[in-house]
Amino acid sequence: MAGRRLLCVDLDGTLLDPAGTVAPGVAAALRQACAAGLAVAVLTARPARDVPAAVRAAIPATTCWGYSNGALVQLPGEAPVRLAGLAPDLVGDLVRDLSAHCPSWTYALDLAEATVLRDPFPPEAAVHWNDVRRVTAFTGRETASKILVRTGERAGPAEVARVQRVLGDRAEVTASGGRYVEVNPPHAGKAAAMCRLARTLGATFVAAAGDGLNDIPMLAAADVSAAPANAEPAVRAAAAHLLPGNDEDAVAAFVTLLLGAGAAVD
Repeated sequence: MAGRRLLCVDLDGTLLDPAGTVAPGVAAALRQACAAGLAVAVLTARPARDVPAAVRAAIPATTCWGYSNGALVQLPGEAPVRLAGLAPDLVGDLVRDLSAHCPSWTYALDLAEATVLRDPFPPEAAVHWNDVRRVTAFTGRETASKILVRTGERAGPAEVARVQRVLGDRAEVTASGGRYVEVNPPHAGKAAAMCRLARTLGATFVAAAGDGLNDIPMLAAADVSAAPANAEPAVRAAAAHLLPGNDEDAVAAFVTLLLGAGAAVD
């Protein structure tokens, strides 16, 4: 197959082990993938500021990144470029409608430079986030990458569907694990970012792996898809290949599968 090959992987729950680190075997596999000619991209729900330096150091410097569920992408050595966002007026409308639906829900905005918490967002919920601002109302004029909705329930398929019903087609709702429903710009997400990177890199073959509900469209758009054993049931069902868990070097197993596939990935 002519053209470059692109490997896209989710970060938390897929590339990272349960301790939040890049296991030595996974780091070695990523280097092997790059040496074999695969372009590598990490697509995460996290903003760039919340990717630890130790994680970046363990990943090849030639890696591309997609942040905030693909709202921004970054090529090696370049600044992040915004692909999608929620305008301030739209943010106000969406939060107003969600608040009317359930007054107890709380909200945070993922901006390019900071995460903005609207009181009474629980402080312990943001303890691992960097560059956090706290406000009493969303009055800024900055474009948001996504809205984080803390419903008080685990952010599974039922909570995602509930928020989506309120918002209709004005946004795309998903979750990446934990207790936050994530409201993304319409027609955006990891799949769109993956396709944009593939066009930019001239890739004619794309492989993808992920464990969260936000990874399902990316898996569906890839030529070859995989999910670790720890993935959500709906994600495992959407993937063509089931990998070991992220505690057993899932991404390393996927690289081995791809490089051993011969003509299937060349």
